[in-house]
Amino acid sequence: MWKSDNIAIRLAKMLGGFVVVAIIVLSWLTIVFSFPEKHDRPNGTAYVQSCEDTGPITRRGFGHNWSCTATIRDDKTGNTWTQTLDMNFFSPDDIGKEKRLTWGYGGGRSNINTEKRTYTPAEGYSTGFTTTISVVSFIVLLPPALWMLATSVMWSFSQAEQRKFWEKIHGTPEERAAKKRKELAEREARQASRQRYAAIKEARRKAKEERRSSR
Repeated sequence: MWKSDNIAIRLAKMLGGFVVVAIIVLSWLTIVFSFPEKHDRPNGTAYVQSCEDTGPITRRGFGHNWSCTATIRDDKTGNTWTQTLDMNFFSPDDIGKEKRLTWGYGGGRSNINTEKRTYTPAEGYSTGFTTTISVVSFIVLLPPALWMLATSVMWSFSQAEQRKFWEKIHGTPEERAAKKRKELAEREARQASRQRYAAIKEARRKAKEERRSSR
């Protein structure tokens, strides 16, 4: 059944592979957004009013994705406005509390962009640490994701099409057998050449000793 040429089975295998790829990608997002980047110069205070969990699968990966409503107060002007921030910027533990943050206009990996304003928590990890986590997890998860993606596409092909594809890369069984015979013949030829060289060297040594003894 696993090697069936049935189109339904082939497509099911392909879709199953795509699901695995999606899980790997979401796992990477989960790792990356589990380490929020902090800003050392907060310029506002948020009073958290309520939170709602929009998980377990969101654009930040797996797990809780708390979407919290808070009233933001700017330190410089004293202006206030109400904003809803997701991506676990706040959590239910923050309800009824004042939390420091940095807001402005711009964007970035860890910034929450809402209505052209961006928000960065005052608590979190350094830029260097978050970058390291992102890069290392990407390097670790990229190879299996690419392998599964390519394999999933291959699963959509018939057995004959798959065989032709691999034969273009690795050659036909006859070509591989001929290549092995050639490599074996070359190895035997090298070995015979070394043996001949050793025999000649030994003959020269003996001849040299005979000349010495005859003097």
